[in-house]
Amino acid sequence: EVDMRCKSSKECLVKCKQATGRPNGKCMNRKCKCYPR
Repeated sequence: EVDMRCKSSKECLVKCKQATGRPNGKCMNRKCKCYPR
């Protein structure tokens, strides 16, 4: 999980790619969830 606020899952794709190296993630409860870990 990335502690970043989001409005859409598209915002998380960039953040997840930075965090995990893969642009896989969803915006849930206004926070980004990245997977797989």
